[in-house]
Amino acid sequence: MHIRKDSSKPTTTISLNPNTLSQVEDYRFNERKDNRSQAIEELLLFGLKYKALLEKKKAKRLLSEC
Repeated sequence: MHIRKDSSKPTTTISLNPNTLSQVEDYRFNERKDNRSQAIEELLLFGLKYKALLEKKKAKRLLSEC
């Protein structure tokens, strides 16, 4: 993890294929995000919430099968 001198937020570097980057840029401009990092962070949070919901749904289904 790296923390930039001009920011208190940790940073990381990621590589994206051109199609994914294009989708991120479309999201960024459609949602009027200030920068790419803000758009990527929001999309990641959406994805993590969705994954948590799927896991909760799966656990609920497994409990109902017992």
